[in-house]
Amino acid sequence: MKSISTIIPASLVAVIVASNSALAKPVTQQPEVKADEPVSLPRYLTEEEKLLPPLELPTRFAPPTGSVYCPPEYAYNEGIFFAWEGYTDLITEMVVNITTLDPEAICYVVVDSSSEQSSVSGTLIGAGADMNQVEFVVRVTDTVWIRDYGPRFIFEDGSQAIIDHTYNRPRPNDNLLNDYISSSMGIPQYDIPLYHGGGNFHLFGNGDAFMTDLILDENPGMSEADVQQLYLEYQNVDLTIYPGFPTSFDSTQHIDMWMLPVDDDEIIIGEYSPSTGQPYTITENAVADLISRGYTVHRTPGWSSGWTHYTYTNAVIMNDMVFLPEFNGYSTQNAQALAVFQAAFEDRTIIQVDCSSIIHAAGAVHCIVMHMPGVVENDCPADLTGDDQVNIDDIFAVLGLWGECPDPCPPYCAGDITEDCTVNIDDIFAILGLWGPCE
Repeated sequence: MKSISTIIPASLVAVIVASNSALAKPVTQQPEVKADEPVSLPRYLTEEEKLLPPLELPTRFAPPTGSVYCPPEYAYNEGIFFAWEGYTDLITEMVVNITTLDPEAICYVVVDSSSEQSSVSGTLIGAGADMNQVEFVVRVTDTVWIRDYGPRFIFEDGSQAIIDHTYNRPRPNDNLLNDYISSSMGIPQYDIPLYHGGGNFHLFGNGDAFMTDLILDENPGMSEADVQQLYLEYQNVDLTIYPGFPTSFDSTQHIDMWMLPVDDDEIIIGEYSPSTGQPYTITENAVADLISRGYTVHRTPGWSSGWTHYTYTNAVIMNDMVFLPEFNGYSTQNAQALAVFQAAFEDRTIIQVDCSSIIHAAGAVHCIVMHMPGVVENDCPADLTGDDQVNIDDIFAVLGLWGECPDPCPPYCAGDITEDCTVNIDDIFAILGLWGPCE
């Protein structure tokens, strides 16, 4: 199979080199990727890019000073980002489903120019998208892989903020996107001093987070403890670093190619044949570790064929929808994965999307989105049992949650109705004052 890297124009390499040496200068716009053109720069480093120096780390760093909460992808999201740089059939399909099945979600579509915005708008309208739920961000990007370079949202003292890393690819337009989003949306941004690709990160609402040791290879001056401390300071998560797959099996070594959090104590892990060697050992050891921590673990097929890593964990959870990859020629594996996802996400709609083309570029649908989480407003905070009644059952629930709230607090602490970060007698009095049906 012809390598995607062989079709990269020399002019693009020249643009990257020039931009990398002077990031403050205006960058040259790439040729526009047409709506019917599926090819983008791959998720992995091309041979040309391997000859280029990495982007420069910013010189000033400071973590958030407020209370930080980093929401998981399976929690409520108010929006989701896409970069219109190839594989636009997949983007179109997802935008149509999100805007027609979720009445509140916003799809932020990053386009290179106002003329491209007009063209993309026509494409989305023609496909049936609700354009009232589409917002365009006009900013030049290099690639479709916005998961790897896009804004990682947190809440600081209950308000949105962005954690930004330096992209582990010499793609300067991609790397500058978060600065623009932070400025244009008026959202504070904190630069974490790491080279990183965002797909090599997954987290849970309980504060557990996971990466592969690619993060150590990319930051040779950092120890495992150093990286874990940075993620505690910037995102308030307890980071576990697992071994990464060999590059001969998965060229990205990103954890989203074999892991997908489902809920606070539930996860999907790819299942590999013992004949694969390290992928089998790495995932089986991770499963044993996760089970020992109390997680329920589901398994979906994973394999390599023709230098391509096929996986179903590179899926997208978007509120009540889950976008699940499927692949031509693998009907048995597609059916197995669908059954697992239906069991794991029994209250969500599973939408299978054809990833037969994009998977050859070392990614799938999770790689081409970045979530923008939102805060769920609780109209009846004293109804802890969810039966639309404030009654004796809620008092028993408070007794079971008694004591100091775990970090982060705020914004989330079940049973803390008075919002003093402690579940105590004051919350029982609050329940008594709200007794009766929820309005």
